[in-house]
Amino acid sequence: MASQWRRDNDDGPADRSPHFFKIILPNAVQEGKLRIPDKFVQKFGVDLSDMAFLTIPNGRKWKVKLTQHAGGVWFQNGWSEFASSHGVAVGHLLVFKYEGNSQFDVLIFDATATEIDYTLDDELQVHRIEDDESDDSSVEIIKHFYRGEGSGSAHPKKDGGVAKNLVIANAFKSENPLFTVIMRPSYVNGKDRASLPQDIINYLPRDGFTKDYTKASILPVKLQIVDRLWPVKLYIYERSGGSSCVVSAGWSAFVRENSLQVGDVCVFELIMRDGVVLNVHIFKCQD
Repeated sequence: MASQWRRDNDDGPADRSPHFFKIILPNAVQEGKLRIPDKFVQKFGVDLSDMAFLTIPNGRKWKVKLTQHAGGVWFQNGWSEFASSHGVAVGHLLVFKYEGNSQFDVLIFDATATEIDYTLDDELQVHRIEDDESDDSSVEIIKHFYRGEGSGSAHPKKDGGVAKNLVIANAFKSENPLFTVIMRPSYVNGKDRASLPQDIINYLPRDGFTKDYTKASILPVKLQIVDRLWPVKLYIYERSGGSSCVVSAGWSAFVRENSLQVGDVCVFELIMRDGVVLNVHIFKCQD
């Protein structure tokens, strides 16, 4: 496998850099953060700063904020962007190899246990985090965690049926392309936007897009439930880390009128490609 990490000497001892892996669960997708194993933090937390750098096999490096809460240390600000740019979803497995100084090499495997195809980027860049997301206290917090202070376990939240709904959603079959989305807080809090899996771009018509001042390509789309249609707009943004797809301009009305809540699972079924129509199947979480 081309992306496997090399040893300094193929005939020499194995690379002893510490590793850990994480299976992506619903809460990591819903909450936009990923917890670092406590045992890893206890061993190496003193070496961590408030910023981590995640490098994928094509050489692209992402900057992600480390925060400490609920008795643990998390990849947080910047994590959602990293995950969405690589299509990370529930059931995926990520392997982290620690290179010291808050530097991690990351391999990503999909739900079939196959390593993903990484978006090639000839220009190595560091993903930027907005200034208002900074937290200068994170360095000391992580060092305190390493010393054993405030490391009590937190009671895990019940997922309200998200995992069960995902199983049902993933079992849904159709001859049409399907795209599964878990409702995050930012999707239902009135911001009038939600991200769709970037794979949808491969199924959209080439004609019908317009441009605006944000340099996005815009396509009128209709969301359908039974015999009712909601007009929205699909914004496609081309970035160095890959494309992103955002549904907006009508999304908040769709959320409100269908009583969508955080944790609900929606399956978008592309039933018409000319005059794009997405049939939406909603799997509600328990209260």
